[in-house]
Amino acid sequence: MLYFSESYPSLPGMLEINERFENRYDSEEYEKKISKLSRNAYRHDCEGSPEIVHRWREAIEVLKKEDHYILVMLEVPLEVPRSASDGWKLLVTAVVVAVGFAALGLSIMAGWDWVRHHVHTNVLDNVQVLAFVLFLALVCFLALNDKAGKRVGDWLGRLIERLFHW
Repeated sequence: MLYFSESYPSLPGMLEINERFENRYDSEEYEKKISKLSRNAYRHDCEGSPEIVHRWREAIEVLKKEDHYILVMLEVPLEVPRSASDGWKLLVTAVVVAVGFAALGLSIMAGWDWVRHHVHTNVLDNVQVLAFVLFLALVCFLALNDKAGKRVGDWLGRLIERLFHW
C-alpha cells in the first residue's frame, strides 16, 4: 500500500490491491501505525547522524513530486536539529546584522546631517521622506519575496562564514 498512487503508475494491479486492502483493513488504524513507525524511525535516525536528516528531507521532497499514499502517513518534522555551534553562529549572525543595521542608520543620519549643514534647500525634507519610503519598500520586498530574501540571506550567511573563516 505504501506504493499506492491515484495519479501515477506504481505496481501492476495496484487498484485491485487497494480495493482488497480497503475491504479487509481499517485504513485509519493502518495510517496511525505507519505514522508512528515513521516518526520513530526519523527520531532514531536523527540521533545517529545529521546527514541522515538531510536524506530524509530529500527523500520526502522526491515523494512530494508525485501523489503517493505514504505522504499521508509521513508525519516527520522536516526541520534539521541544530547543533550547539549552530546556536552560536545564529547568535553571532543576529548581532552582526543588528550592528550592521545600526551602522547603516547612523551613516544615513550622519549623511543627512552633513547635507543639511552644507546644502541649503527646501527639497531636503522631500528627499528624506523619499529615502525612507524606498528603504521601507526594500525591506518589505526582501521580507515578503522568498527568493530575493533567501538570496540576501544566503549572501549574508556566506559573508559571515568567510569572516569567521578569515
